[in-house]
Amino acid sequence: MRAIRPEDEPVEVAAPVILYSFDRPDYLRRVCAGLRAQRGVRLDPAGIWLLQDGAVSPHTGRRRGDPAAIAASIAVFREAFPAGQVLDSAHNLGVAHNILRGERLAFETLDAPLAYFFEDDLEPGPHYLWALEQLRRRSEAEPRIAYFGAYGDHRRDYPGPEVKYIPLEHHWGFGLYRRAWRRMADWLAPYYALLEGRDYNDRDHGRIFRLWEGLSIASEASSQDAAKSIACLELGLSRVLTTVSFGRYIGERGNSFSPAHFRAMGFDRHRIVAAEAFAFHPLDPARLEAVDAHHRRHYERLRRERFDAILAAHPARG
Repeated sequence: MRAIRPEDEPVEVAAPVILYSFDRPDYLRRVCAGLRAQRGVRLDPAGIWLLQDGAVSPHTGRRRGDPAAIAASIAVFREAFPAGQVLDSAHNLGVAHNILRGERLAFETLDAPLAYFFEDDLEPGPHYLWALEQLRRRSEAEPRIAYFGAYGDHRRDYPGPEVKYIPLEHHWGFGLYRRAWRRMADWLAPYYALLEGRDYNDRDHGRIFRLWEGLSIASEASSQDAAKSIACLELGLSRVLTTVSFGRYIGERGNSFSPAHFRAMGFDRHRIVAAEAFAFHPLDPARLEAVDAHHRRHYERLRRERFDAILAAHPARG
């Protein structure tokens, strides 16, 4: 296993790159600037897409975002990537359906075998896409791998050059294979059915939690991220993350974080690696088994120790 420099082995990025945006143009500007500064890759700007959500709920008429901030987000993207593609929504879809829209774009409309997805609060360092491409090379022949990311462990400062793997928890800046997405689609159908006809932020947590009541694993969250995490474990699909931080999470303000929570979790100390050469471990079955086992133990313990209380605290609304 040798260390390689991104500039010594540049890679052509064939996968579409899809950015999700709502009303945080300041964050999106940093994400776009990071993508424009990628090293060690050749990236076609026409293969970059902005999936821009709208402001007003079609279900309640409630304004969920600032139209001026939404317009500013589109302007930020078009300034950074004039040849890029914008798919803006006339209505507020909410997180889950905007993300699903991007997945369908990648895997149905574009029929891509792999796509790279970024939320607007994952700032990529200069080698982020190159790192994803290294993971692609090591994972495309392993059908159990669904997701892979390269933003690293924010709790520890892994300096490189050695790159190992830990469980991927947050779907922020990652690769996802079409083969895995198709397997997950049927499993996730009951979850998406419970989101229909209502705003994502007003979803029925109780009914969602009861989807998992008969499983040996569970989550304390009802988010689309949590549902996908459980789907992967139930289907035997792996989600892997580099130990080294090739990017950093910047979402101090948003749907899931407040400044206090952001600092309490240690994300204010998240640093992008400064090394110039990296040695990636292989993604062999033994390593994947260790990553998956760690995930499973966590979700089994939560199901065993806390899930009954979560169910009691969230009665189904309808």
